[in-house]
Amino acid sequence: MATRTPRAIPEQPEQRWPAIVAVTVAVVVYVLLPSTFLGIPRYILPIVATLLLIPLIVLNPRHFTRETAWSRWLSITLGGVLTIANQIEVVGVVQELLSSSAHGPQVLLTALQVWVTDIIAFGLVYWEVDGRGPVSRRLPNDPEARDFRFPQEDTGKPTSWRPAFFDYLYFSLTNMMAFSPTDVMPLTHRAKALMAVQSITGFGLLALVIARAVNILT
Repeated sequence: MATRTPRAIPEQPEQRWPAIVAVTVAVVVYVLLPSTFLGIPRYILPIVATLLLIPLIVLNPRHFTRETAWSRWLSITLGGVLTIANQIEVVGVVQELLSSSAHGPQVLLTALQVWVTDIIAFGLVYWEVDGRGPVSRRLPNDPEARDFRFPQEDTGKPTSWRPAFFDYLYFSLTNMMAFSPTDVMPLTHRAKALMAVQSITGFGLLALVIARAVNILT
C-alpha cells in the first residue's frame, strides 16, 4: 500500500488526547454492558481497539501532524469498528425492550450506555470522514472537499478556523437528540447517510426507552 504524505505540516495541528479519551470511554462503557446484551465476546472489542489505536498514537503521539495511507485506513477502521459493534448492541437492546420478560432497570441502563457509546462512535466517524480527516483539514490551501459545513466557516469571509474532535462530538450529540441537522449542515450523500443511520438509532432507542419507562412506572 502506497504511503500518502501531506504536502505540508498543518499550521495549527489538532491535539490527539480528546480522541484517545473518547475511544477509551466508549470501550469502557461497552465492557460494562451486561453480558446478556453482548452480541460478541466481551474481550474482542477492547483488543481490536487497542491494536488499532497503538500505531496511530505512535505516529502522532501529541498532535496530528503526519498521515500515511495505512494510518488513514486504521483511523477509519477504528471508528467503523466502534460504530458496528454498537449497532449490534442496539439490536440486542431493542429486542430486550420489546420483550415483556426483560428486567426493567437493567435494560434501561444498557440503553443509556449504548446511547452514549453511539454518540462517541459516530463523532469519531464524522471527524475522520470530513475532509479526509484531522490532518488534511488543517493543511494550508487544502483542496479536499468537505462533508460538513460549520457555522464558524460560514461568516462570508476567509477564516483559519477548522473543526476539532469536540466539534464533531457535539454535532453527534445534537444529531442523536434532534434527529436532524442543527447548526452543522451535511454536504455530501455519505454525510447524510451517516446522519440518517444515527438519527434512526437515536429515535428508536429513545422511543422504546420512554415507552418502557412508562410501563415500569405504571
